[in-house]
Amino acid sequence: MSKNATNAQRILIVESSDTFSQILQEYLSAQGYKTHLAPDGLAGIKSVYSFLPHLVITSAQLPLFRGASFARLLKARPSTGKIPLVMFSTINETRDEFWGLQAGVDLYAEKSPENLDGLLPQLQRLLDENAGIDFEQIKREGEKISDNSIVETLDSLLDGKLFAATLSGMLARLSGKPLDDTVQGVFSLLNNVCNCEICSIMIKDGDDGLLVYNANNAGYTGEIAEDFKAIAIADFNTRFSDYKVVGKELKDFYPAGEKNKRIESYIMLSLENGDAAGASGASGESFATVHIGTSVKEYFSPVVLQAINVFLSAASGLVANALRHRLMENRQKKTMTAFARYVPIDVMDEIIKKSSSQATHGETRLVAVLFSDIRSFTTISENTPAQELVEFLNGYFDLMGRQIISEGGNIDKFIGDAIMAIFGAPKTLENASTSAVRAALRMVKTLGTVDTSGIFLPQPGLGTGIGVNYGECVVGNIGFQNKLDYTVIGDTVNLAARLEGVTKYYSAPVIVSEFVYNVSKDDFIFRKADSVRVKGKDRPVGLYTVYEAWQGEAEEGTPQSLVISRETLDQYNKGLKLYYMREWETAKQYFNNALEASRAAGKEDYLCELYLHRIADYQVNPPPADWDTTTTMTEK
Repeated sequence: MSKNATNAQRILIVESSDTFSQILQEYLSAQGYKTHLAPDGLAGIKSVYSFLPHLVITSAQLPLFRGASFARLLKARPSTGKIPLVMFSTINETRDEFWGLQAGVDLYAEKSPENLDGLLPQLQRLLDENAGIDFEQIKREGEKISDNSIVETLDSLLDGKLFAATLSGMLARLSGKPLDDTVQGVFSLLNNVCNCEICSIMIKDGDDGLLVYNANNAGYTGEIAEDFKAIAIADFNTRFSDYKVVGKELKDFYPAGEKNKRIESYIMLSLENGDAAGASGASGESFATVHIGTSVKEYFSPVVLQAINVFLSAASGLVANALRHRLMENRQKKTMTAFARYVPIDVMDEIIKKSSSQATHGETRLVAVLFSDIRSFTTISENTPAQELVEFLNGYFDLMGRQIISEGGNIDKFIGDAIMAIFGAPKTLENASTSAVRAALRMVKTLGTVDTSGIFLPQPGLGTGIGVNYGECVVGNIGFQNKLDYTVIGDTVNLAARLEGVTKYYSAPVIVSEFVYNVSKDDFIFRKADSVRVKGKDRPVGLYTVYEAWQGEAEEGTPQSLVISRETLDQYNKGLKLYYMREWETAKQYFNNALEASRAAGKEDYLCELYLHRIADYQVNPPPADWDTTTTMTEK
């Protein structure tokens, strides 16, 4: 006898099978629970308001409306929504489990008398966890419940908008994934929307390619699966008769099985670009076909088709975006291959001269690492057609790569719109730090010559951020026997990447570390921007902005961001020293003097404004006694 014999906790059983409901009722009654039977979903909802159960057990297959609909009705109201709900279904009914859990089912179990002993502790756990049900509120609501009100509520809960919103939420989890992963996720969700025993998605790939994705969910034999694929390809060719396929790429997500039944129902539907214009055509144009087959005769009823169309409407934009990124990546790979000529000859010679065993050996060297990144590139890429974007990147990489190579740098890799370059490896440079800074300044000066026609540019136009660091790194060929990359790794690399990231914060095109400043301070005009503790590091690092010339002495065409007046720098440095001494008023005076000197030269000075804001804050809320003048960066 269960401990609930004296508590008499109430369990409502909503089950159409007389045999199973009787077994379940006798089992639970023997455990001391008070039970009540309802033969269908409508009777089950009405029983909730009359029997006032502490827990409800239902079946996925119910008369009048399915178990998922019953669950959504129960969970829709705040009062009854607190009642724990257990759903039974036959084995392998993944759609029932999927939609049941989406509707709010608390526990899902296989429908079998053999499972009852193992299920009992879970039922009691749910009962214990949901002891705060307001039965008085449920009783009051029950006075207003009728068959018509239940049906009306069900209609509102299960309309197309809700269905579409549910699917959109689930599809959002696939956002940003590669095309293969996106399509596999679409297959998985589609199999929950309908009885998708076998399915193919045919996608236009560029100008003459065809991507063929197949999901043999039901495990049809290889012969049937190949016949289905052939029919799908033929229908694709008929649908897109003007699209001449030159090459195909096939991907099968599930292996062939032993199912040898005839495919009785088949349908082909199209995917359209929607808002993702540029994937493989203009907005609103079809770019792919979806082919679904099942062994169920006359399966694709208007209700099933409506559900499929709602799903594909939500999924098409996601697939189109993934395709667009794939096309961009492929074009970028071709671009990077073309830019292999920017790898210095000495790098290629060193790799060729070394044996394969030597090639994987690394060594520690003092090198300078440069990271650059295009400002607001996400905005640019989202508002620029793929072809124009790739052409822009080609031109940008060409010009920036030339500046790096001209200073003896080695372009390590392109990362989207970013460039990583090494100075001092494999060829040793006399002053790698100075070469890297000089390359950074040349990149900023060259930025104005990049062809931006055809791309969307946010205000204030095309910008870049460059970070340079200097220190020890492990350099060498890293990878495996069939694929090696000559690269550098270590904290020096990580900090260089962080420096590029903080250029936005300090409104400067180039930020270098104190390690660069220490070895190159005689070669350029430096100004200390801050002392920061980057995320993941305890030791603070000094940051410096870099200038090429003094105001009035710069060559014609030099960007104003690379020019500073002597008076501005002098007043700023005095203000910074007083700031570190907590002499707020005097420091403020010098920063204001520096700002006025900068404005007199025709430009604003963000660093002066930054420290004036900090002083204002510290005058109201002074820093702690152990303040070490360091700014802690909480983001990478």
